[in-house]
Amino acid sequence: MSRRRHKPKVKEAKAYQPKVTIVNGRTRTETRNPPPADLDLDPATKWYLVYTAPRSEGKAKKALEDAGCMTFWPSSHILITAPRRKPVEHDVGTFPRYLFVSGMPFRERHFDRVQEDRTVITIDGRPIDDIRDVEGVQDVVSNAAGWLRVPNAAIAAIAGYQSGKQEPKPAPRIKAGDKTRVVEGPFMTFQATVIKAIGLEEAKVLIDIFGGKVPVTIPLAHLDAA
Repeated sequence: MSRRRHKPKVKEAKAYQPKVTIVNGRTRTETRNPPPADLDLDPATKWYLVYTAPRSEGKAKKALEDAGCMTFWPSSHILITAPRRKPVEHDVGTFPRYLFVSGMPFRERHFDRVQEDRTVITIDGRPIDDIRDVEGVQDVVSNAAGWLRVPNAAIAAIAGYQSGKQEPKPAPRIKAGDKTRVVEGPFMTFQATVIKAIGLEEAKVLIDIFGGKVPVTIPLAHLDAA
Protein backbone atom coordinates (compact mmCIF):
# COMPACT_ATOMS: atom_id res chain seq x y z
CA MET A 1 0.00 0.00 0.00
CA SER A 2 1.40 3.37 -0.96
CA ARG A 3 1.59 6.03 1.65
CA ARG A 4 -0.20 9.30 1.08
CA ARG A 5 2.21 12.13 0.83
CA HIS A 6 1.22 15.35 2.50
CA LYS A 7 2.23 18.50 0.75
CA PRO A 8 3.89 21.01 3.07
CA LYS A 9 1.71 23.96 3.87
CA VAL A 10 2.91 27.22 2.42
CA LYS A 11 2.75 30.01 4.94
CA GLU A 12 0.96 32.96 3.40
CA ALA A 13 2.26 36.44 4.04
CA LYS A 14 -0.05 38.49 6.19
CA ALA A 15 -1.62 41.48 4.53
CA TYR A 16 -0.51 44.79 5.93
CA GLN A 17 -2.81 46.07 8.66
CA PRO A 18 -2.88 49.61 10.06
CA LYS A 19 -1.60 49.93 13.63
CA VAL A 20 -4.47 50.63 16.05
CA THR A 21 -4.01 51.61 19.70
CA ILE A 22 -6.64 52.63 22.25
CA VAL A 23 -5.70 54.77 25.25
CA ASN A 24 -8.16 56.46 27.63
CA GLY A 25 -11.04 55.97 25.21
CA ARG A 26 -9.14 57.50 22.28
CA THR A 27 -8.45 55.34 19.20
CA ARG A 28 -5.27 56.05 17.26
CA THR A 29 -5.00 54.48 13.79
CA GLU A 30 -1.68 54.69 11.95
CA THR A 31 -1.61 53.80 8.25
CA ARG A 32 1.47 54.02 6.02
CA ASN A 33 1.06 56.40 3.11
CA PRO A 34 1.90 54.69 -0.22
CA PRO A 35 4.69 56.07 -2.41
CA PRO A 36 3.78 58.39 -5.31
CA ALA A 37 2.24 56.51 -8.22
CA ASP A 38 4.68 58.23 -10.60
CA LEU A 39 7.80 57.62 -8.46
CA ASP A 40 10.73 57.79 -10.90
CA LEU A 41 13.20 54.94 -10.33
CA ASP A 42 14.96 55.25 -13.68
CA PRO A 43 18.74 54.63 -13.17
CA ALA A 44 19.45 58.06 -14.68
CA THR A 45 17.30 59.82 -12.07
CA LYS A 46 19.35 61.20 -9.17
CA TRP A 47 17.80 61.21 -5.69
CA TYR A 48 19.12 63.12 -2.68
CA LEU A 49 18.23 63.17 1.03
CA VAL A 50 16.98 66.53 2.32
CA TYR A 51 17.08 67.45 6.02
CA THR A 52 14.19 69.68 7.12
CA ALA A 53 13.33 71.91 10.04
CA PRO A 54 11.42 70.20 12.89
CA ARG A 55 7.92 69.10 11.82
CA SER A 56 8.41 70.82 8.46
CA GLU A 57 8.61 67.88 6.05
CA GLY A 58 5.23 68.77 4.53
CA LYS A 59 6.21 72.43 4.05
CA ALA A 60 9.54 71.50 2.49
CA LYS A 61 7.84 68.95 0.23
CA LYS A 62 5.41 71.52 -1.15
CA ALA A 63 8.08 74.22 -1.60
CA LEU A 64 10.43 71.84 -3.42
CA GLU A 65 7.61 70.66 -5.68
CA ASP A 66 6.80 74.33 -6.39
CA ALA A 67 10.44 74.64 -7.50
CA GLY A 68 9.90 71.83 -10.00
CA CYS A 69 11.35 68.91 -7.99
CA MET A 70 9.96 65.41 -7.53
CA THR A 71 9.67 64.44 -3.86
CA PHE A 72 9.12 61.24 -1.91
CA TRP A 73 8.17 61.72 1.73
CA PRO A 74 7.86 58.34 3.48
CA SER A 75 5.14 58.95 6.05
CA SER A 76 2.11 57.57 7.86
CA HIS A 77 -1.38 59.00 8.24
CA ILE A 78 -2.56 59.32 11.84
CA LEU A 79 -6.28 59.36 12.69
CA ILE A 80 -7.34 59.96 16.30
CA THR A 81 -10.99 59.49 17.23
CA ALA A 82 -12.87 59.70 20.51
CA PRO A 83 -16.55 59.68 21.48
CA ARG A 84 -18.25 63.06 21.06
CA ARG A 85 -15.07 64.66 19.72
CA LYS A 86 -14.06 65.75 16.25
CA PRO A 87 -11.52 63.38 14.61
CA VAL A 88 -7.95 64.65 14.42
CA GLU A 89 -5.82 63.78 11.38
CA HIS A 90 -2.19 64.47 10.43
CA ASP A 91 0.83 62.87 8.76
CA VAL A 92 4.11 61.93 10.46
CA GLY A 93 7.39 61.06 8.76
CA THR A 94 8.75 57.52 8.76
CA PHE A 95 12.13 59.20 9.28
CA PRO A 96 11.44 62.46 11.11
CA ARG A 97 12.96 65.50 9.33
CA TYR A 98 14.01 63.65 6.16
CA LEU A 99 12.56 63.41 2.66
CA PHE A 100 13.92 62.33 -0.73
CA VAL A 101 14.16 64.75 -3.65
CA SER A 102 15.15 64.53 -7.33
CA GLY A 103 15.58 67.28 -9.91
CA MET A 104 17.25 69.45 -7.28
CA PRO A 105 17.45 73.21 -7.89
CA PHE A 106 20.90 74.76 -8.40
CA ARG A 107 22.32 71.38 -9.47
CA GLU A 108 20.26 69.76 -12.21
CA ARG A 109 17.74 72.26 -13.57
CA HIS A 110 17.82 75.11 -16.02
CA PHE A 111 17.31 78.47 -14.35
CA ASP A 112 13.95 80.02 -15.11
CA ARG A 113 14.37 83.77 -14.86
CA VAL A 114 16.88 86.51 -15.59
CA GLN A 115 17.31 89.10 -12.86
CA GLU A 116 19.97 91.79 -12.77
CA ASP A 117 22.06 90.12 -15.48
CA ARG A 118 21.99 86.70 -13.82
CA THR A 119 19.72 83.67 -14.01
CA VAL A 120 17.92 82.42 -10.92
CA ILE A 121 15.32 79.90 -9.88
CA THR A 122 12.09 81.35 -8.53
CA ILE A 123 9.26 80.00 -6.40
CA ASP A 124 6.05 82.02 -6.70
CA GLY A 125 8.12 84.80 -8.27
CA ARG A 126 10.59 84.92 -5.38
CA PRO A 127 14.24 84.30 -6.33
CA ILE A 128 15.92 81.37 -4.57
CA ASP A 129 19.72 81.46 -4.44
CA ASP A 130 20.40 78.52 -2.10
CA ILE A 131 18.64 75.26 -1.23
CA ARG A 132 18.35 76.49 2.36
CA ASP A 133 16.22 79.39 1.10
CA VAL A 134 13.45 76.90 0.32
CA GLU A 135 10.85 76.96 3.09
CA GLY A 136 11.30 74.14 5.58
CA VAL A 137 14.66 72.98 4.19
CA GLN A 138 17.72 73.09 6.43
CA ASP A 139 20.27 71.19 4.34
CA VAL A 140 21.05 68.29 2.02
CA VAL A 141 22.89 65.27 3.47
CA SER A 142 26.47 65.67 2.20
CA ASN A 143 30.10 64.75 2.65
CA ALA A 144 33.34 66.48 1.62
CA ALA A 145 32.62 65.66 -2.03
CA GLY A 146 29.18 67.29 -2.00
CA TRP A 147 25.57 66.11 -1.90
CA LEU A 148 25.21 62.35 -1.39
CA ARG A 149 23.22 60.54 -4.03
CA VAL A 150 20.71 57.98 -2.69
CA PRO A 151 20.87 54.62 -4.55
CA ASN A 152 17.70 53.97 -6.51
CA ALA A 153 17.57 50.51 -4.93
CA ALA A 154 17.22 52.16 -1.52
CA ILE A 155 14.38 54.35 -2.81
CA ALA A 156 12.67 51.23 -4.20
CA ALA A 157 13.06 49.39 -0.85
CA ILE A 158 11.57 52.32 1.05
CA ALA A 159 8.70 52.52 -1.43
CA GLY A 160 8.06 48.81 -0.84
CA TYR A 161 7.97 49.37 2.91
CA GLN A 162 5.49 52.23 2.53
CA SER A 163 3.32 49.92 0.41
CA GLY A 164 3.06 47.55 3.38
CA LYS A 165 5.24 44.74 2.07
CA GLN A 166 7.21 44.24 5.29
CA GLU A 167 6.14 43.55 8.84
CA PRO A 168 8.19 44.11 12.04
CA LYS A 169 9.70 41.34 14.20
CA PRO A 170 9.95 41.16 18.02
CA ALA A 171 12.17 43.88 19.47
CA PRO A 172 15.72 42.92 20.53
CA ARG A 173 17.50 44.10 23.66
CA ILE A 174 19.98 46.85 22.81
CA LYS A 175 22.05 49.49 24.54
CA ALA A 176 23.94 52.63 23.51
CA GLY A 177 27.05 51.86 21.50
CA ASP A 178 25.82 48.51 20.13
CA LYS A 179 26.66 47.77 16.50
CA THR A 180 23.52 46.47 14.84
CA ARG A 181 22.12 45.49 11.47
CA VAL A 182 18.76 46.73 10.19
CA VAL A 183 16.67 43.64 9.37
CA GLU A 184 13.30 45.21 8.65
CA GLY A 185 11.94 48.45 7.25
CA PRO A 186 13.21 50.83 4.58
CA PHE A 187 16.87 50.72 5.76
CA MET A 188 17.03 46.90 5.71
CA THR A 189 20.58 45.43 5.31
CA PHE A 190 22.34 48.63 6.40
CA GLN A 191 24.62 48.74 9.45
CA ALA A 192 23.78 51.02 12.39
CA THR A 193 25.21 52.16 15.70
CA VAL A 194 22.80 52.65 18.59
CA ILE A 195 22.86 56.13 20.16
CA LYS A 196 20.12 55.54 22.72
CA ALA A 197 16.89 53.65 23.31
CA ILE A 198 13.68 55.70 23.26
CA GLY A 199 11.11 54.09 25.51
CA LEU A 200 10.48 50.37 24.96
CA GLU A 201 9.82 50.39 21.23
CA GLU A 202 12.24 52.75 19.45
CA ALA A 203 15.92 53.68 19.27
CA LYS A 204 17.95 56.54 17.87
CA VAL A 205 20.72 55.16 15.66
CA LEU A 206 23.38 56.25 13.17
CA ILE A 207 22.79 54.48 9.85
CA ASP A 208 25.84 53.83 7.63
CA ILE A 209 24.28 54.90 4.34
CA PHE A 210 24.91 57.03 1.27
CA GLY A 211 28.60 57.38 2.10
CA GLY A 212 28.05 58.81 5.59
CA LYS A 213 26.26 58.33 8.91
CA VAL A 214 22.65 59.52 9.08
CA PRO A 215 20.83 59.80 12.46
CA VAL A 216 17.34 58.28 12.39
CA THR A 217 14.80 56.97 14.88
CA ILE A 218 13.54 53.47 14.04
CA PRO A 219 11.58 50.69 15.82
CA LEU A 220 13.66 48.30 17.93
CA ALA A 221 11.98 45.47 16.03
CA HIS A 222 13.89 46.56 12.92
CA LEU A 223 17.29 45.91 14.56
CA ASP A 224 19.38 42.81 15.11
CA ALA A 225 22.88 42.13 16.41
CA ALA A 226 25.49 42.78 13.71
